[in-house]
Amino acid sequence: MKIVADSAGNVHVHLRDGEIAGERRGEVIIDLNRDGHWIRGFEVIGGMVDFSVFAASQPFPASNPGGLRVVYDGDANAAYFFLPYGPRFMNLTAERQQAAQTYSHSINPESLLRFDRRGGLLSVVIPAGAVNNLDDFLFFFEPCA
Repeated sequence: MKIVADSAGNVHVHLRDGEIAGERRGEVIIDLNRDGHWIRGFEVIGGMVDFSVFAASQPFPASNPGGLRVVYDGDANAAYFFLPYGPRFMNLTAERQQAAQTYSHSINPESLLRFDRRGGLLSVVIPAGAVNNLDDFLFFFEPCA
């Protein structure tokens, strides 16, 4: 898993390797703290997209301590993609980590989602216009570029 910001300010969340067999646009829900830092990961809700959220979530483990994990809720037809934090977050004390993860608000940008031939999610591209300050947004995820 890696997160890369391109020169235009789009945020590319590469979840896993694979051949892209399809693309769809859909809303993802992203939680932010009061400083505008992206926290936890992102959520995909079936009523907000036109693809199978179940299939999109299948390639990922529900338990992966310290790494990418996905929890699918069949009753809600929703999946939460928990992204691993980078060193900037991990080096905080437990008390500061808890404070940093305190929810302030959400954004739900229409993003580009890429899938393999089985409908498993490969990556998400969050458009530049959804993010006020890229450095603040990605503060805890240590983008690769």
